[in-house]
Amino acid sequence: MGIKEGTPMKSTFFPHFTIGVDAYDAVPEICSDYGKTAVIVGGEKSRAAAEPLIRKACEGHIEILGSFQYGDDATFENAEALTRIPEIREADMVFAVGGGRATDTAKWATHLLKKPLFTFPTLASNCASVTAVCIMYHPDHSFKGSIYRDRNAYHTFINTEVIAHSPREYFWAGLGDALAKQYEVPFSARGMDLTWVQETGVRNAQNVAPGILKYGKAALEAVDKGIVTDALEPAILSIIVAPGMASVCIEDDLDSSLAHAIYNSHTRTPHKGNHLHGAVVNYGLQVMLTMDGQIEERDKIYRFAKSIGLPHCLSDIGIDPAHPDELVENCLHTKDMRVKPYDITFDMVYKAMMEVEKLK
Repeated sequence: MGIKEGTPMKSTFFPHFTIGVDAYDAVPEICSDYGKTAVIVGGEKSRAAAEPLIRKACEGHIEILGSFQYGDDATFENAEALTRIPEIREADMVFAVGGGRATDTAKWATHLLKKPLFTFPTLASNCASVTAVCIMYHPDHSFKGSIYRDRNAYHTFINTEVIAHSPREYFWAGLGDALAKQYEVPFSARGMDLTWVQETGVRNAQNVAPGILKYGKAALEAVDKGIVTDALEPAILSIIVAPGMASVCIEDDLDSSLAHAIYNSHTRTPHKGNHLHGAVVNYGLQVMLTMDGQIEERDKIYRFAKSIGLPHCLSDIGIDPAHPDELVENCLHTKDMRVKPYDITFDMVYKAMMEVEKLK
């Protein structure tokens, strides 16, 4: 038999999801095809918020063998520890409950165990619950790198009532993080000869910002009040699903750029205070758009950031504006900068930061 020509086989799994105040009611019908037993893995607060509702939905259909803390961060060590828990090894499937770090830990653990994974985001803070990529950290909480599973979760259950009662700061930061997808993916892919799937990912990325800019502020107000409104669902989808629709189509090198490079640099650069991922990413996005000459888009993002209090200057992320050199230098060497449309230098990033400073 002759050698086959063409590219090797590759599968793409678009996100499957259920969203609504009663989203967990769909669990038995969707998950029962994969077995009769499950375990819940997540953070303490996330499990407290969602687990009673999940258990109630599973009554008489799926037996919950146990509920387990994922650890304290998305680390390979925590993922491997989960694989040694007898109930997790025994269960037919794993329900990952919580935000991105809990979800990514469970994603890698189930990859190692080769078990079906279902996700239950209790925060609208990123697209981790619908993607295959796992963002991993060192035990000291500094950024380690990213690694891919063979596929994303089999299904994602997004309970809007749970998210309406989630901590405001995570929703707030999630709005900032998602906006970066709109610009980073096309920036990384600029000038490349893309496959059909990659091109689809780039187009999907450009569907993220409209929903956030239109509904984000009103949705944040809904979270402040702990209520589900007409603005909340489209904003949640713009944070969780829309970026994920892009990520599943593109490789890691195209999935981020300077905005995330600045965040990953920030985790290794001394700074004042604690700053959430999405908040720092959004500041990085303003720098990236400035550097790339997309001033109209930069101003749009800057105005939105100011309107909801997202960072829009170096002091907002705990960096002395007179001394950003280490932040700039570190960002040039992260994995996010491996693919870019042109050479990016220290001076270019530094100058862009100073231009953003002048907007205050």
